Amino acid sequence: MQANEYAKDRDALNEEIEALRADLQRSQQEVLSARRSVLEEKEQYETRLEEERRAKERTRTQLESRMDEIQRRKSKFVCM
Repeated sequence: MQANEYAKDRDALNEEIEALRADLQRSQQEVLSARRSVLEEKEQYETRLEEERRAKERTRTQLESRMDEIQRRKSKFVCM
C-alpha cells in the first residue's frame, strides 16, 4: 500500500514539475518578447531623434544662410 502512495505522490510531483517548467518557458518567452519590443522601440526613438537633429541642423544652416544674405543686402543698402 505504501509503495502505491509513493507512486501517486511521485506522479503528482512530476506533473507539478512539468507544469512549473511550462510556466517558466512561457515566462521566459514573455521576457524575450518584451525585451525585443523595448529594443525595437528604442531604435525607433533613436532614429526619430537623429532625423530631428538633422532637420534642426538643416534649419539652422538655412537660417544662417538667410541671415548672411540679409547682411549682404544691408551692406549694399548702406553703401548706396
